[in-house]
Amino acid sequence: MNLASLSALVGEANISTTVEDRIVYSRDASRLEGECLAVVWPSHPEQVAGLVAWAEAEDVDLVPRGAGTGLCGGATPQRSVVVDLSRLTRIGPVDAEQRRVQVEAGVVLGSLNRRLAPHGLFLPVIPGSHRASSVGGMIATDAAGLRAVRYGTMADWVEEVTLVDGLGRWHHLTGEALRDAVGREGVTGFVVEAVLRLAPRPAQRTLSLVAFDDLAALLAQRDRWLADPRLTALEYLNRHAAEAIGWEARPHLLAEFDSDGGEIGDPDRIAALWQARDGLYPVLARRGYPVIEDPQIEGEGMAALLAWLEAEGIPTFGHLGVGIVHPCFSADDERVAALYERVAAEGGRVSGEHGIGLKKKAWTDAAFRAEVQRLKAQYDPHHRINRGKLC
Repeated sequence: MNLASLSALVGEANISTTVEDRIVYSRDASRLEGECLAVVWPSHPEQVAGLVAWAEAEDVDLVPRGAGTGLCGGATPQRSVVVDLSRLTRIGPVDAEQRRVQVEAGVVLGSLNRRLAPHGLFLPVIPGSHRASSVGGMIATDAAGLRAVRYGTMADWVEEVTLVDGLGRWHHLTGEALRDAVGREGVTGFVVEAVLRLAPRPAQRTLSLVAFDDLAALLAQRDRWLADPRLTALEYLNRHAAEAIGWEARPHLLAEFDSDGGEIGDPDRIAALWQARDGLYPVLARRGYPVIEDPQIEGEGMAALLAWLEAEGIPTFGHLGVGIVHPCFSADDERVAALYERVAAEGGRVSGEHGIGLKKKAWTDAAFRAEVQRLKAQYDPHHRINRGKLC
């Protein structure tokens, strides 16, 4: 690789080929490892287009990376140069009247919401990794998260995306064209900027935490809460997950309301419950269950899936209000395949929010693969960006 021309583009200090950096960037938060040839940190969106031209001249491919919190190998290189977008951190003026803001891809969700707080606004998509998640990564995976039952996914809050494609062309995507970037995990190009819609911050939040003796009662309560317009979050923990964080070893529902709909109003108690829920996956990972999945399924299929997970002793939690659950497995557990066979049989989706990446390509259907191939031909015909992901 011609590192002299790369250095001229982004500056010598913004390139690394050290063994240490290449090891760190050889994987994301998934257990999938690849080979990183070099790491580049652009500091301006214009440099990204230059990187694409450089990659074409050098016949290498580029892997976009946000905060590295992805769980499916979406930022895992395959003899690739990793482009870390974490230095694209500009936040434009907040339009409080129209409830929107323009941001660069590397802006971290927590930082953005702190900037928005004085305006009484926030970006309400809150994934489990919200303390580190970048806006670009959230757009790439169409993140959902804790409050999806009220606020939906990232697609509902993106008004415009600036995309640099695999030919170095700039696209300002709006309307239906947003689908070419949102949730596409970088295979159509680099998301470098976005205009985001914002929501008013609720003046009050309350919680209800209820343990159940049987699944039927739990699902009946879920349906009652889903009918409440004040509901903002509805989280599920099976007995194995609840026990891991010191709660009673029974299935639980944790419901959040934007007013007085819940039974718990004390801010310290609310903060402690959310802290326990936020810390659940790290606890399970330390206990030997580091492989986390994210199927999405609705209707009777959900009841059957939850019953199977409980019977198998698989620690599970998730966003039950939108049908996303997170079963956690030990490494090389063969029941992961059985999980996705069940999800497919019930007409569910293999990914509700984590994405496909390298990990789940085998579980996608023909229609999905054909759509990705069509977009790849349109935006990245030479396969310069995130080669081999999704299909």
